[in-house]
Amino acid sequence: MWCLVLLVSIVLIGLPSAYAQKEKKKEKKAKNTSVEKKEHSPHKATLWALIPGAGQIYNKKYWKLPIVYAGFGVIGYFILANRSEYIKYNNAYICSAKADADTSFVCTDPLGIDYETSYLQSYRDYYRRNLELSFIILGGWYLLQILDATVDAHLFYWEVDDNISLRVDPIYHPPFIPTRQPAYNGFRLTLRF
Repeated sequence: MWCLVLLVSIVLIGLPSAYAQKEKKKEKKAKNTSVEKKEHSPHKATLWALIPGAGQIYNKKYWKLPIVYAGFGVIGYFILANRSEYIKYNNAYICSAKADADTSFVCTDPLGIDYETSYLQSYRDYYRRNLELSFIILGGWYLLQILDATVDAHLFYWEVDDNISLRVDPIYHPPFIPTRQPAYNGFRLTLRF
């Protein structure tokens, strides 16, 4: 689940699409020809982003909407699944614990009959932890889509030139060459723009 959230957040924030770049160039040409210039406000984008997906619509990044709503859908599925399992094992635990405490009480829950109270308690705690973690991830995803809309609005007029390049070179400096520098390994990143 963590890998999925990480992958989707990298795609949501880090990778601009070619379609969006073409649309931005068309919009820039249209803005240069028009007499009125409308300012794109990061503050408005942040306020719109309080409604999930509306900040992306304000920034005219429609391709991000399926990613935002898919993230909410997946997290919602995990919340519902963990909640139903938690309720099932909690009811079985209560029934089994009551039967252990009072010998006249008869537990009718099938899980309470089949499993010991300690096992039911560990299952119940497991699903409660996953339910709470799912809510934390939901809050993080909500904040992430707000952050995406805000950053995207700040970079709305920023242009990426075709002459930008990133070069990655491995570096190996063996320990047997008599120089004043110590031996090291690594990478050299060269950004040209």
